[in-house]
Amino acid sequence: MKNKKRVTYAFIDATNIIYGTGGAGWKVDFKKLISYLKGRYQALKVLYYGGVDSNNQKQLNFYKKLKSFGYELRLVPVKTFKDGKKKADVDSRMTFEIMLLLNQYNNAIFMTGDGDFFWVFEYLIQTKINVKLIANSRSTARELKQLFKQHFTDLQLLRHLVAKKNEVDAFVESTSRGYGKSISRVKNSVKKKNNNV
Repeated sequence: MKNKKRVTYAFIDATNIIYGTGGAGWKVDFKKLISYLKGRYQALKVLYYGGVDSNNQKQLNFYKKLKSFGYELRLVPVKTFKDGKKKADVDSRMTFEIMLLLNQYNNAIFMTGDGDFFWVFEYLIQTKINVKLIANSRSTARELKQLFKQHFTDLQLLRHLVAKKNEVDAFVESTSRGYGKSISRVKNSVKKKNNNV
């Protein structure tokens, strides 16, 4: 971009972040998260990529809430396959828009641990775009950690800043890759945890 003014965009892979924290026993408070991204990194735009099921009213209500917080929603319709599995091609849209919007930003925050983004991230680094990766260390591809090095932050370290007080929340349903069974696993693990307290 011609303008040398610092412009930061944040790109969130909802599936990866939600399952990552859910598996660790906590949930992201998305109001706190966007406040953190805007306050800490002066993110001009925070783009949220997730799957959407038009028949899921709870999910649709959640997205309305995200929009009111200031997120720019990038939603991909969830497809149901013959075997009952559900998936939305969120990765492709996020990759495409990272490149499509490249002339609009010179700093970027990425929230994903998916190794499928390796090539686009490597390109950004090679073109001198300042990038930072925030994700759950346990579920982040090794090659991404090696690529970002000191510019990788374990989301677990930010738990005290962005965690949701209530363990179970509807936002889990905004995921895109076979999310039905994963939701049940997350909720059951939370119930067991609560019973042991």
